[in-house]
Amino acid sequence: MATATQPALKTFADLHAKLGGVPLDRIRLHPALGTATEVDLERAGKPTCELIDGVLVEKAMGALESILGLYIGSLIVSHVRANDLGLVMGEAGFIRLGPDHVRAPDVTFIPWSEFPNDEVPQDEAFWSVAPGLIVEVLSPGNTTAEIDRKLAEFFKAGCKLAWIIDPRAKAANVYTSAKKFNELDETGTLDGGKVLPGFTLSLAELFASTQRGKKKMR
Repeated sequence: MATATQPALKTFADLHAKLGGVPLDRIRLHPALGTATEVDLERAGKPTCELIDGVLVEKAMGALESILGLYIGSLIVSHVRANDLGLVMGEAGFIRLGPDHVRAPDVTFIPWSEFPNDEVPQDEAFWSVAPGLIVEVLSPGNTTAEIDRKLAEFFKAGCKLAWIIDPRAKAANVYTSAKKFNELDETGTLDGGKVLPGFTLSLAELFASTQRGKKKMR
C-alpha cells in the first residue's frame, strides 16, 4: 500500500522545529543529520541519546532528575515484582517506535502481555513493545514541544499512561492520551489505575525524597 510522502525539510530551522525546538547543544551533527541508525545509537556513549528520525539527540538530564526518576522507578519495581505485573526499565531502557526512531523514557513499565509466551528478548538493545506506563522527569533543557511529540509517539504505539513530573514546579501531569491529562500539584497523588493496579505515590513524598530526614508519607 502506498503511503503519503512527508514534505522534505528545507532548512535546519525546519528540522529544529520538528525535533521540538530542543537546545541546539543536544543535537549531534555526527552522523550526518537524518542518517543516524540504531547502530550509531548503540555507539553514541554518554550522555544518553535518543534516535529521532535519523538524528541523535541527547536526553536532557541532571542529578535531580536522575534521583527522582530512580526513586519512582524503585517503588514501581517493588510493586511490579510483588504483583508479578511485568518489567521496569530505567533511563537507558530503549523503546523502538519506528525505523531509525528509538526513545528512552526515564522510567518505563512494560506488562507481561507485551512478551509472547513471557519470553523477554535477550539479545536486543531496543525493544519493540508498547509500554503500559512511561515517566519523564523534566529538566530545564526540556521543551514543551519535544515532550508533546514524545507523548504523541508513545500513545500512538499503544502506551496507556504517562506521568510528566516537574520537580521545580513541584507538580505533575497525568496523561491517559496524548491530549488528555490531569494536573496535580504537590498535594496530589500519582495513581497507577488499571495499568498498575494498587500503586500510588504522593507527590509530597516524591519531592521530600531529596531531603534529608524527611519522614516519608507513603
